[in-house]
Amino acid sequence: MHNTKSLAFKAILGAAIAAAATTSAIAAAPSFADCFKLKPGVAYTLSDRSKVQIIKSQFAGKAAMGVVSTDGGVKTVNFFDETGRQRLGSEQYGIAALGGNASKVVIKEVFAAPFPEVPADVKPGASFKLAGKGVKTTSAGNEPFDFGKKYQADLVFVGFENLELKPNYNARTFENVCHMRSRGEDNAVDSWYAPEYGVIKMQVKTAKGEALFSYELDGLEER
Repeated sequence: MHNTKSLAFKAILGAAIAAAATTSAIAAAPSFADCFKLKPGVAYTLSDRSKVQIIKSQFAGKAAMGVVSTDGGVKTVNFFDETGRQRLGSEQYGIAALGGNASKVVIKEVFAAPFPEVPADVKPGASFKLAGKGVKTTSAGNEPFDFGKKYQADLVFVGFENLELKPNYNARTFENVCHMRSRGEDNAVDSWYAPEYGVIKMQVKTAKGEALFSYELDGLEER
Protein backbone atom coordinates (compact mmCIF):
# COMPACT_ATOMS: atom_id res chain seq x y z
CA MET A 1 0.00 0.00 0.00
CA HIS A 2 2.85 2.31 0.91
CA ASN A 3 4.55 1.61 -2.43
CA THR A 4 1.36 2.36 -4.35
CA LYS A 5 0.95 5.72 -2.59
CA SER A 6 4.61 6.49 -3.12
CA LEU A 7 4.40 5.75 -6.84
CA ALA A 8 1.24 7.83 -7.16
CA PHE A 9 2.88 10.76 -5.36
CA LYS A 10 5.96 10.54 -7.59
CA ALA A 11 3.77 10.47 -10.69
CA ILE A 12 1.88 13.58 -9.54
CA LEU A 13 5.14 15.32 -8.61
CA GLY A 14 6.67 14.43 -11.97
CA ALA A 15 3.65 15.79 -13.82
CA ALA A 16 3.80 19.01 -11.79
CA ILE A 17 7.50 19.47 -12.55
CA ALA A 18 6.90 18.82 -16.25
CA ALA A 19 4.05 21.34 -16.29
CA ALA A 20 6.22 23.92 -14.51
CA ALA A 21 9.04 23.34 -16.99
CA THR A 22 6.63 23.78 -19.89
CA THR A 23 5.25 26.99 -18.38
CA SER A 24 8.78 28.28 -17.84
CA ALA A 25 9.73 27.52 -21.45
CA ILE A 26 6.66 29.36 -22.71
CA ALA A 27 7.42 32.36 -20.48
CA ALA A 28 11.01 32.44 -21.73
CA ALA A 29 10.05 32.35 -25.42
CA PRO A 30 11.36 35.42 -27.28
CA SER A 31 8.85 38.12 -28.16
CA PHE A 32 8.94 39.98 -31.47
CA ALA A 33 7.29 43.06 -29.94
CA ASP A 34 9.90 43.19 -27.16
CA CYS A 35 12.65 43.87 -29.72
CA PHE A 36 11.23 47.33 -30.34
CA LYS A 37 10.72 48.43 -26.74
CA LEU A 38 13.01 51.30 -25.76
CA LYS A 39 14.40 52.03 -22.30
CA PRO A 40 14.89 55.68 -21.28
CA GLY A 41 18.41 56.37 -20.05
CA VAL A 42 20.14 53.82 -22.28
CA ALA A 43 23.13 55.43 -23.99
CA TYR A 44 25.83 54.00 -26.24
CA THR A 45 28.23 54.69 -29.09
CA LEU A 46 28.42 52.95 -32.46
CA SER A 47 31.50 51.92 -34.40
CA ASP A 48 30.92 54.81 -36.85
CA ARG A 49 31.53 57.10 -33.81
CA SER A 50 27.94 58.31 -33.60
CA LYS A 51 26.31 58.51 -30.17
CA VAL A 52 22.83 57.29 -29.27
CA GLN A 53 20.66 58.09 -26.26
CA ILE A 54 17.08 57.03 -25.52
CA ILE A 55 14.82 59.54 -23.80
CA LYS A 56 11.21 59.99 -22.72
CA SER A 57 9.66 62.88 -24.56
CA GLN A 58 6.60 64.49 -26.11
CA PHE A 59 6.06 64.78 -29.85
CA ALA A 60 3.12 66.28 -31.73
CA GLY A 61 1.04 66.21 -28.55
CA LYS A 62 1.76 62.54 -27.77
CA ALA A 63 3.84 60.77 -25.15
CA ALA A 64 6.87 59.49 -27.02
CA MET A 65 10.18 57.69 -26.84
CA GLY A 66 13.00 59.57 -28.54
CA VAL A 67 16.13 58.02 -30.04
CA VAL A 68 18.68 60.83 -30.09
CA SER A 69 21.55 60.32 -32.53
CA THR A 70 24.55 62.65 -32.76
CA ASP A 71 26.89 62.08 -35.67
CA GLY A 72 29.59 64.51 -36.76
CA GLY A 73 27.82 67.45 -35.17
CA VAL A 74 24.45 66.52 -36.69
CA LYS A 75 21.74 65.81 -34.12
CA THR A 76 18.64 63.87 -35.12
CA VAL A 77 15.80 62.60 -32.94
CA ASN A 78 13.47 59.86 -34.15
CA PHE A 79 10.22 59.61 -32.20
CA PHE A 80 8.17 56.48 -31.51
CA ASP A 81 5.13 55.70 -29.41
CA GLU A 82 5.66 53.99 -26.05
CA THR A 83 5.69 50.51 -27.65
CA GLY A 84 8.58 51.55 -29.92
CA ARG A 85 6.75 50.04 -32.90
CA GLN A 86 4.82 53.08 -34.13
CA ARG A 87 6.73 55.88 -35.85
CA LEU A 88 5.59 59.38 -34.94
CA GLY A 89 8.17 61.50 -36.76
CA SER A 90 11.62 63.05 -36.48
CA GLU A 91 13.55 66.27 -35.90
CA GLN A 92 16.92 67.33 -37.27
CA TYR A 93 18.80 70.21 -35.67
CA GLY A 94 21.06 72.88 -37.12
CA ILE A 95 24.76 72.17 -37.69
CA ALA A 96 26.89 74.55 -35.64
CA ALA A 97 30.01 73.87 -37.74
CA LEU A 98 28.14 75.23 -40.77
CA GLY A 99 26.84 78.28 -38.94
CA GLY A 100 23.53 76.71 -37.93
CA ASN A 101 21.80 76.84 -34.57
CA ALA A 102 22.44 73.47 -32.90
CA SER A 103 19.46 73.97 -30.56
CA LYS A 104 16.96 74.76 -33.33
CA VAL A 105 14.98 72.21 -35.35
CA VAL A 106 15.58 72.83 -39.06
CA ILE A 107 13.87 69.76 -40.54
CA LYS A 108 10.81 68.12 -39.01
CA GLU A 109 8.74 65.17 -40.17
CA VAL A 110 5.37 64.40 -38.58
CA PHE A 111 3.34 61.31 -39.43
CA ALA A 112 -0.45 61.20 -39.20
CA ALA A 113 -2.83 58.33 -38.40
CA PRO A 114 -2.69 55.62 -39.54
CA PHE A 115 0.96 55.76 -38.48
CA PRO A 116 3.71 53.55 -39.95
CA GLU A 117 3.70 50.70 -37.43
CA VAL A 118 5.53 47.41 -37.01
CA PRO A 119 3.06 44.58 -36.19
CA ALA A 120 3.02 43.23 -32.63
CA ASP A 121 3.73 39.67 -33.74
CA VAL A 122 5.61 38.45 -36.81
CA LYS A 123 6.92 34.93 -37.36
CA PRO A 124 10.50 34.30 -38.54
CA GLY A 125 10.63 34.39 -42.34
CA ALA A 126 7.44 36.45 -42.65
CA SER A 127 7.29 39.86 -44.32
CA PHE A 128 5.25 43.01 -43.73
CA LYS A 129 4.96 46.52 -45.10
CA LEU A 130 5.10 49.89 -43.35
CA ALA A 131 2.67 52.46 -44.69
CA GLY A 132 1.64 55.97 -43.78
CA LYS A 133 1.72 59.61 -44.77
CA GLY A 134 3.63 62.49 -43.30
CA VAL A 135 4.50 66.16 -43.65
CA LYS A 136 8.06 67.44 -43.90
CA THR A 137 8.61 70.98 -42.61
CA THR A 138 11.67 73.08 -43.48
CA SER A 139 12.39 76.79 -43.89
CA ALA A 140 10.97 76.41 -47.39
CA GLY A 141 7.56 75.33 -46.07
CA ASN A 142 5.55 72.12 -45.71
CA GLU A 143 5.78 69.16 -48.06
CA PRO A 144 3.49 66.10 -47.75
CA PHE A 145 5.00 62.70 -48.57
CA ASP A 146 4.18 59.01 -48.65
CA PHE A 147 6.25 56.83 -46.29
CA GLY A 148 6.57 53.95 -48.75
CA LYS A 149 7.96 56.21 -51.48
CA LYS A 150 10.56 57.88 -49.27
CA TYR A 151 11.71 55.01 -47.05
CA GLN A 152 12.24 51.29 -47.49
CA ALA A 153 8.86 49.98 -46.38
CA ASP A 154 8.99 46.26 -47.23
CA LEU A 155 10.59 44.31 -44.39
CA VAL A 156 11.34 40.66 -43.62
CA PHE A 157 11.80 39.28 -40.12
CA VAL A 158 14.78 36.97 -40.61
CA GLY A 159 14.57 35.58 -37.07
CA PHE A 160 15.76 35.83 -33.46
CA GLU A 161 19.50 35.82 -32.84
CA ASN A 162 21.89 36.02 -29.91
CA LEU A 163 24.31 38.73 -30.99
CA GLU A 164 27.76 38.91 -29.41
CA LEU A 165 29.38 42.34 -29.44
CA LYS A 166 32.26 43.92 -27.52
CA PRO A 167 31.11 47.18 -25.93
CA ASN A 168 34.00 48.84 -24.09
CA TYR A 169 36.16 45.86 -25.22
CA ASN A 170 34.14 43.47 -23.05
CA ALA A 171 32.31 40.59 -24.73
CA ARG A 172 28.56 40.79 -24.21
CA THR A 173 25.75 38.73 -25.69
CA PHE A 174 22.50 40.50 -26.54
CA GLU A 175 19.87 37.78 -26.46
CA ASN A 176 16.73 37.42 -28.59
CA VAL A 177 17.68 40.22 -30.97
CA CYS A 178 15.37 40.63 -33.98
CA HIS A 179 17.19 40.46 -37.32
CA MET A 180 15.28 42.52 -39.90
CA ARG A 181 15.94 42.90 -43.63
CA SER A 182 14.69 45.45 -46.14
CA ARG A 183 15.46 45.89 -49.83
CA GLY A 184 15.24 48.86 -52.15
CA GLU A 185 16.09 49.34 -55.81
CA ASP A 186 19.71 50.22 -55.04
CA ASN A 187 20.55 48.54 -51.75
CA ALA A 188 19.67 46.03 -49.06
CA VAL A 189 19.72 46.79 -45.33
CA ASP A 190 20.08 44.31 -42.48
CA SER A 191 19.27 45.70 -39.03
CA TRP A 192 19.41 44.07 -35.60
CA TYR A 193 16.94 45.37 -32.98
CA ALA A 194 17.74 44.62 -29.34
CA PRO A 195 15.13 44.95 -26.57
CA GLU A 196 15.57 48.31 -24.76
CA TYR A 197 18.39 49.48 -27.09
CA GLY A 198 16.94 49.86 -30.58
CA VAL A 199 19.18 49.16 -33.59
CA ILE A 200 22.57 47.93 -32.31
CA LYS A 201 23.92 46.68 -35.63
CA MET A 202 23.38 47.53 -39.29
CA GLN A 203 24.83 46.34 -42.59
CA VAL A 204 24.11 48.05 -45.91
CA LYS A 205 24.93 46.40 -49.24
CA THR A 206 24.35 47.20 -52.89
CA ALA A 207 21.64 45.37 -54.80
CA LYS A 208 24.45 43.07 -56.02
CA GLY A 209 25.51 42.23 -52.45
CA GLU A 210 28.62 44.42 -52.27
CA ALA A 211 29.27 45.99 -48.86
CA LEU A 212 28.62 49.74 -48.63
CA PHE A 213 28.95 50.38 -44.90
CA SER A 214 28.17 48.87 -41.53
CA TYR A 215 28.22 49.72 -37.85
CA GLU A 216 27.55 48.10 -34.51
CA LEU A 217 27.35 49.03 -30.84
CA ASP A 218 30.89 49.25 -29.45
CA GLY A 219 30.58 51.46 -26.38
CA LEU A 220 28.00 51.24 -23.62
CA GLU A 221 27.12 53.70 -20.89
CA GLU A 222 25.13 51.94 -18.17
CA ARG A 223 22.71 54.11 -16.19
